[in-house]
Amino acid sequence: MRLPIRTSLIPITLAALITASCSGSSSVESQPDGTAPPVTAPPATTAPPTTTAPTTSPPTTAPPVTDPPPTDPPPTEAPPPTDDIVLDIATGPYEVGVTTVTIADTSGGDRDLTVDVWFPLAPDAAAGLAPHQYTLLPGTYYESPRAFTAEAELIAPDGPYPLVVYSHGSGSVRYIHSNYTEAIASNGYLVVAPDHIGNTVFERLAEVEADGDAIALNRPRDVTAVIDAFLNPESQETVGFVASVDPGRIAVTGHSFGGFTAYAMASGFANEAGEFVADERVGAIIALAPAAGESLLSDELLASIEIPSLVMVGTDDTTTPVEPNVTRPWELTASSPAYRVDLVAAEHQTFTDICAYQDSIPQLPDVLDVVIETIELFAEEGCSADDMPIERAQAITNTFAVTFLDSVFRGAAPIDPLDVDEQTDLVYRTK
Repeated sequence: MRLPIRTSLIPITLAALITASCSGSSSVESQPDGTAPPVTAPPATTAPPTTTAPTTSPPTTAPPVTDPPPTDPPPTEAPPPTDDIVLDIATGPYEVGVTTVTIADTSGGDRDLTVDVWFPLAPDAAAGLAPHQYTLLPGTYYESPRAFTAEAELIAPDGPYPLVVYSHGSGSVRYIHSNYTEAIASNGYLVVAPDHIGNTVFERLAEVEADGDAIALNRPRDVTAVIDAFLNPESQETVGFVASVDPGRIAVTGHSFGGFTAYAMASGFANEAGEFVADERVGAIIALAPAAGESLLSDELLASIEIPSLVMVGTDDTTTPVEPNVTRPWELTASSPAYRVDLVAAEHQTFTDICAYQDSIPQLPDVLDVVIETIELFAEEGCSADDMPIERAQAITNTFAVTFLDSVFRGAAPIDPLDVDEQTDLVYRTK
């Protein structure tokens, strides 16, 4: 189903997109956005992610989402959080710097990728730096409460660091879940996130998204291109970071259709548009509310995945429902170890920053009404009174993600199920 767009606003939003798409996300005049937070749901069905996405669902050519149940399950009442164990690695020992780079398409094509980079700052480097702004439209932005706009020369010198690539959802944007990417970076990781050309908020607002097969194939190819660039000392765009990346410690994480992308990096993928061979440099994957129905990932592809994996989902997600999008990869993948976290009463947008946008963006002057209306629409999938409180959801998500990465790449102990067995607002499984 396609949600309505205000056609009278299309010329305004397209003009803003053209202006914004020429620069990064660090200034008020830098980033895109038509009129609303981007959708992050995988192509098709209900509203996808959020940050600046249009209020439309993916075009019919976009890759199919999955096989949702015939009727939406009733929402689960959010249980009160418990305090038996502290689940909050929201802020690690490092201040976080953010910059935007462009990675040129070395294949001769036209997929120059805009990439945000989150990195640990050197001691005292944050002094005098401005808080980073993730800009949706000129004058419409979300200001980070803890990250600063900075360049590569300010990276902390105690690397090299593991590299984590984040893949946004369908019709979304690279910085949609900055609370998550910042938290990982603050714990000593270099985190990078590209805009997936042809499947971003820009194309969705203009109703010019790429063909569904091309989108599905290009996404893992984009991630491989990003990894290539951050390991290439001859890359002019990323040379300032290359020496700080450990090529033996690479993970991929993503939300919704970005969850599909994470799985595809480990399994490989093929469709009528071509073939992607699994990238063996990837040593771990984290999928957040993934799109993993059989129309996207076959049983055989999922069964081929052996690297460590973590999947997290909200029990009330109706965009990429737990069945089959989490149950299939959980049952079929051969990941060792494998972890699964179900957040009780959380929804699809719980794994984005839409709740923060809902609180902060309406306070800015001269924000378009359609922006506020669209944020409110998407906020229904994660910011309602009967949803898991977003602060609790962020604490769980960030804690499990960082602990998982530390256990894979730094030899740290994973979270013991016995330590959280009395947490009534989450279900934690290991295998």
